[in-house]
Parts: sequence; C-alpha cells; structure tokens
Amino acid sequence: MSGRPCDIPGPSHDGTARLYPCGWRCTSHAPQARTTTPTGTAPATVTRLRARTTRREPLRVVAVLLIDSGEGYATKDAGPGEFTWKTHPRARYECVACAWRSETVTGSVAVLNFLNHIRATHKAVCKAAATEGARAA
Repeated sequence: MSGRPCDIPGPSHDGTARLYPCGWRCTSHAPQARTTTPTGTAPATVTRLRARTTRREPLRVVAVLLIDSGEGYATKDAGPGEFTWKTHPRARYECVACAWRSETVTGSVAVLNFLNHIRATHKAVCKAAATEGARAA
C-alpha cells in the first residue's frame, strides 16, 4: 500500500487508499454499494420491474386532441385575464377508432368548456373504443 494510510486499523489492506465521504479507505475497506436489502433479498432493478409490467399489446393512438392556444397580448391598462387576441384559441377532438371528428371550437372560454367535457362525452358515445378512446387524449 502506498500514499496516505487507510483509516481502518488492521493488517489486511489492499491497494492505494482514496478519500471517501467516510474517510481514507483502501480497496478492501472502501464503501461498497448495497447489493442486498436488510431482509437478504436483492433489490428490484429497473430491468426486472419493467419485465413484470410489460404489455402484451403494442401501444397505439386511439384519439387525438388538437389544441391551438392562439396568440394574444395584454396591455398595461388591461385587467387580470384580459387579452387582445391576434388569433383566438381553438380546439378539435378526433377519435381514430371510430373516425369521429368534432367541430373546431374557437374562443378561450369555449375551448376551456370543450376540454372539460369532450373526453367523457365521446367515451359515452364511442362504440369502437369504449374503454380507450377517451383516455388516450
């Protein structure tokens, strides 16, 4: 062993001592990553967790929610939430499963109301994707 000595007393040292947060340690006394949990089983790795939760079906797009937030600006004299719009916000919903398309909704209040209810509304009427169509958007 060369360089600064290991902080652990005893005759069995290996390699050059390096500085760790717990002090100077040689290779044989260096802190090691925990390889087992206190119960004695190995911790679940990300790979093993993903292996347990793999999907049997490939993911696919079943619905699209298109939102254009518009372009606007607020002036000094405007109150809170008051904008001058160059282009108004608009939104549209399309279901890929049943090929249904909503009309384009324009205006900030209309878009907000549309977003709050379209998923639930279409889920109730869509027969092609009764379980997935509304959740995908």
